[in-house]
Amino acid sequence: MDERGNIILFLGSGALTIFWQLITYLGIPTPEVYALLVVFVFSGFAGFIKTIVFKECLKSFICFDITSKGLSLFIPFIVAFAAKSIPPLSFFVDYCFSFLILGEIFTFLIYIQCIKTRNKDINHIDIYNLGLSNLKAFMMKYLKVDDKKRD
Repeated sequence: MDERGNIILFLGSGALTIFWQLITYLGIPTPEVYALLVVFVFSGFAGFIKTIVFKECLKSFICFDITSKGLSLFIPFIVAFAAKSIPPLSFFVDYCFSFLILGEIFTFLIYIQCIKTRNKDINHIDIYNLGLSNLKAFMMKYLKVDDKKRD
């Protein structure tokens, strides 16, 4: 048992070291990372409570909500990697963090409102999808895009 615990601690320490070295290499401000991680944890916890309160499928919550939160965490890092080779993109890194933090705060508040009002079908604005649709419209306006392939 002690050997397994040591292996888990060793691997966890290595993963954290690599994570923080990556953040330092990319030049991402640490407070933004902390804020995003804390908001993700609170939003995930509120979503978990909402799933339990409304007796929804816990397996689908884990598969879809937690996975989508985890994958959306990579968005600012991918933009930061792109900004390493294309320096004018560096200001998009802050915007990515800001949009994700703002979107997760809204999601957290909506989860609380759903639990408070016992209404699980409260619509919310998905900031990330809104931003993507605006970016797509901007790019289609200024780039030459074939009309038949608008995806």
